[in-house]
Amino acid sequence: MTDAPAYLPFGTEAITAWARQRGMIHQPRPEQGWFRNWEPLETLVSPAYYFNACSRSVAPGTITVVESWTEIIETEPVDRAIYTFVAHPALRRRASLQAGGDHFMSRAAFIVDPPPPIVKLKDPVWDEHVVTRATHAEEARAAITSPLRHLLQGWGFVGHIELRPGGAIIYAANLKPNPGDYDRAIGIAQQIVDAALRRG
Repeated sequence: MTDAPAYLPFGTEAITAWARQRGMIHQPRPEQGWFRNWEPLETLVSPAYYFNACSRSVAPGTITVVESWTEIIETEPVDRAIYTFVAHPALRRRASLQAGGDHFMSRAAFIVDPPPPIVKLKDPVWDEHVVTRATHAEEARAAITSPLRHLLQGWGFVGHIELRPGGAIIYAANLKPNPGDYDRAIGIAQQIVDAALRRG
C-alpha cells in the first residue's frame, strides 16, 4: 500500500511530542518506499503499512523506529508492534535469528521468498534456544558474534533480528508503539549493532 491514509494510529500525538523533544525526524505517514526497499524480510511479516517513523543519526549510520501495521488501514491489529531499522555500513554479514519461539510478527508461510536454511553455531545454549538462519554456518557465526550472543542471552532477548550487509532489522516482541518503548528500541539497536561489530 503506497497511498498515504487519512488514518493515524492511537498514540501518534505522544510519539510526535517525544520525537520533537529529542530533536528526531518524525514522519507520521513515512515514505513507504524506503521501508519496502528492505523487503523481502526473511523471517518477519511485511506489514501492510508503516506509521510513525522516528529517525536519528548515529554516525556512521541511522536508526529508524517505526510501527509495523499489519492490517488494512483503520482496522486495529490483534496486536501492535514496532520494527527498528538500522543502516550501518560496517555491517557486512547476513544471518537471521529468532528467539523465544513464534511471535505475532513471525512469518507463518514462506511461499515466494523462502528463508535461508536453519544452521547451528556449535554453541549448545544458543542452538537450543534460538533458530538461526544463514546460507551456511560460517556466515552465521561471522554475523552473530560471540559478544552479540552474550548480549542477547544476558537480556533473555525474545524476538527477531535480521542482519544483512549495510543494515539490521530488529523486532523485540515486548515493545509497543509508545514513547517509552521507542526510546528502548533505540538503545537496544545501538547495543546490538555495537556487539555485532565486535569480535569475541
